[in-house]
Amino acid sequence: MDKKRANGRYYTRGNPFQLEPFQRWAEDSNLEQQIVLEPFAGAKDIAQLINSAHLRCRDWAFYDVEPEAKGIVQRDTLTDFPKGLDVCITNPPWLARNSATRRGLPFPESTNYDDLYKYALDQCLTYCPWVAAIIPEAFIRSGLFLQRLCDFISLVPQAQIGTSQDNKSKNTSYMFDDTEHPVGLALFAPKVTSNVRVWRNNQLLGKLSELQRHLPPYSRNRSIVFNEPNGNLGLIAIDNTVDASIRFCPPAELGEYKVRTHCRSITKIGVPWRVDVDMLNARLATIRKKTHDVFLTAFKGLRRDGHYRRRLDWALARAIVDIDNPQIALNI
Repeated sequence: MDKKRANGRYYTRGNPFQLEPFQRWAEDSNLEQQIVLEPFAGAKDIAQLINSAHLRCRDWAFYDVEPEAKGIVQRDTLTDFPKGLDVCITNPPWLARNSATRRGLPFPESTNYDDLYKYALDQCLTYCPWVAAIIPEAFIRSGLFLQRLCDFISLVPQAQIGTSQDNKSKNTSYMFDDTEHPVGLALFAPKVTSNVRVWRNNQLLGKLSELQRHLPPYSRNRSIVFNEPNGNLGLIAIDNTVDASIRFCPPAELGEYKVRTHCRSITKIGVPWRVDVDMLNARLATIRKKTHDVFLTAFKGLRRDGHYRRRLDWALARAIVDIDNPQIALNI
């Protein structure tokens, strides 16, 4: 596993290329007539999945720093990216800079990106007009590379409905065989796009700008203090394994829970006014429904209802709480 982490490698399972948004992208990119670049080819999984999705291309150009199949050119494509090809379909390496530091793994010094996949995606977009990349689902909240992004698909595994929990785990097809990390498929075109279509598998959730309209205004109010032991508001910020369970609560409900400085899942919040917990939860529920959880961080593992577990980050939690700020209400 450490060797895979060092190279940022997770091997693709499941087939996102059967989905309607990718099928349309393949047609728009004239895939059948293209020599397709796979700069992080691994064991040629991407090419096999394209074939299984009943799609064809003229040929493939495979590269990898450590080839694991015949016909792959050995090359460190992060430092020497192949040029001259119009279409790139890839599963780039993922490795967070802080994770690399913690584990003593190498990380390129030539980039300021906080994750290897962002650096790899930058290289793909620099040299290829058409790019399809399997990347972390959290990408859609990064604000990066939006000018050419036409579609982003949250790839949610399809569990068997009506089976026992044990059978569900066996029948769920995760995108990777050695991780349950939430993943997405980003589709880029040569021209600047006016807006990004956001999908959950084949379900169109809406355009990114439309979904963003349902978010509260960003708050810089630092008088709302998280991890405050004597706070007057509790927050359970992560879904359980059953359903959408993120909620605000009275601090007494957390009992003797000891606030930990670095904890992001359960906390107490100090708010310098009287809070209405029911109102906050109603507001949170509306945001989740109207945005389809696009702006909540997907967490490892599926809930029993078939959706990714989600985490409410403090920036959005602060914005939800701050709407009731008396100073805002009085325009002070």
